[in-house]
Amino acid sequence: MRKQDVFGRKINQSKPLYLLIIVIALLVLTYFIILNLKNANLAGLNAEEAQIQSEIDDLLDSTQTVTYHEIAEIIPYLPITYNQASVVNELNLVKNLSGLSLAEDYQLAFSETTNSPFSDDLPATIKFIHISISMTIADPTSILDYIDTLLEQDRLFYIDSVNVSYSFDGGAHVSLSVYTFYNDVILD
Repeated sequence: MRKQDVFGRKINQSKPLYLLIIVIALLVLTYFIILNLKNANLAGLNAEEAQIQSEIDDLLDSTQTVTYHEIAEIIPYLPITYNQASVVNELNLVKNLSGLSLAEDYQLAFSETTNSPFSDDLPATIKFIHISISMTIADPTSILDYIDTLLEQDRLFYIDSVNVSYSFDGGAHVSLSVYTFYNDVILD
């Protein structure tokens, strides 16, 4: 190999070697920096996942227990008369308490001669009232508040079905099939 170039300057053979070593050192350093950033990001995501899982576990542990009663146990607590106006007032109260006072197309339809929604054999004195409720609401999640408020009432309601049809504007049309009961007995 020559020691001088065509212009008479001395050729430094080690200069490309130094550049190659510097490039390799930068590549190794960049690799370790990226690896460290990915590990830090992964550790942050694992911590966030653990926090979310902890919150879910806390919510699951703090849920209320639901007590179910046999139908024979609740018969003495059923009303002995039926007044459609009081049921309408109670359903309007539920609608207002659950934040659906501005619900559009709110309609109630009562069917006083209906069959039992249950498969159990019940006394013949138990009368069932089927109520069809339909409304258009702006916030579909507020139907859950409506159902919770309905179930908290003193009158017993049985929710047979809930149908929600979402619209393109973010609202929803909700149809509920609800039953209420009374014990048609004559007290002396």
